[in-house]
Amino acid sequence: MSAPTSTGPLYHRILVATGGAPHSAKAVARAVALAQHFGAVLDIVAVVPLAANPFVNFASGLPGSEALETQAVQDARAVRQDHLRAVGQAAREQGLEVHEYLVQAAKPAEAILLVAAETGADLIVLGRRHTTAFSAAMAGSTGDAVSHGAQVDVLIAR
Repeated sequence: MSAPTSTGPLYHRILVATGGAPHSAKAVARAVALAQHFGAVLDIVAVVPLAANPFVNFASGLPGSEALETQAVQDARAVRQDHLRAVGQAAREQGLEVHEYLVQAAKPAEAILLVAAETGADLIVLGRRHTTAFSAAMAGSTGDAVSHGAQVDVLIAR
C-alpha cells in the first residue's frame, strides 16, 4: 500500500465491477479492503448484457423467441440487481460509503468506463476471468479493454 501523499490518501473514490462470478468476488474483496484503507467511497457497478445468453440467441428468429429473449434479459437484470444490493449492503456493514450502479450495455467495458468517468473514480477494480492471454484474446477481455481505455489506475484482482 502506498503511504498517503501530502494532499491526502492516494484513492478517494474506488469503482469495482461485479456480476457475482468468483473472479468478481475477489475484486470486491480487494476493493472493499482498499476503500477501508484509504477511507474512500466505494462505487459498485453491475452490467446487464443487452443480449440474452448464446442459447437464447440461437433460438432467435423462431416463433415466440422475442418473449424468450425479453424474459432472459429481465432474469439477468434481476439476478444482477439482487447481487448488487447484497454486495452494497455487505460493504456498508463494514463502514463504507457505497453507491450502486446497475447498467445495461452491449459492451461491459464501455459501461464500466462510463460509470468511472461519471463518478470521478480514481481507481477501477476488476476480477480476472481468463486464465491465459489466449483465452482472453479469443473471448474479448473486459479487463483488457478497461485497462486500455481508463484514464485512471486499474487493478485486476487475481
